[in-house]
Amino acid sequence: MKSLARFLSLLILLPTLAFAQEKPVQVFDTSYPPSTIISARIQRQFLDSVRWSVGVEVRNSLAAAFAERPALEIWQDLVAKDGLRTGNVADALTAYWVLNWVTANARYNSKIDNEPVRAQIAAAMANDASFRTLDNLQRQEMAEGYILKFLVEHAALNRAMASKDVAALGRLALASATRFRQEMGVDLLTLEPGSEGFMPRARPVAPAAD
Repeated sequence: MKSLARFLSLLILLPTLAFAQEKPVQVFDTSYPPSTIISARIQRQFLDSVRWSVGVEVRNSLAAAFAERPALEIWQDLVAKDGLRTGNVADALTAYWVLNWVTANARYNSKIDNEPVRAQIAAAMANDASFRTLDNLQRQEMAEGYILKFLVEHAALNRAMASKDVAALGRLALASATRFRQEMGVDLLTLEPGSEGFMPRARPVAPAAD
């Protein structure tokens, strides 16, 4: 959703608009009741897109993995330690943002508090008119689309790290940075996660002249 992406970038560039408020912000519910039938359709469409964009071999490998264990179950196990759950758009998007930031910045061992990022994303959704009009079906399609993308990108990153493939890690970093710049209008290389979510990285202070 382009309008949501624009608002997310606005939260990052102008954090005072989102967080420096005198009144407490009401929690915005980004959850939805999941449907297994819809999940099956979303997964099938995703695998079809992988077949045409990447290849039959990758598509078949993913299909085999998901047949052995449900995709949502795999994702849940990966992000449970971060307090994220299925059935929630903000949770799905939080995991996706954090993974891409880690990949783009090669910060593989960073300990990131997901809750501020989740709050930041939920605030963007609360203030995005097009998101507020989404029904439960559309919320599920959006969330599980990001979940499936997360699983593919997470697996690719893990393979590259396990084999210490520096070239592959570089390609993945470039892909993440480019993807967010084009789709979200956000430069992941200039951001740093903190107590208010993703914010512009502080510039190093130049040494004083003698």
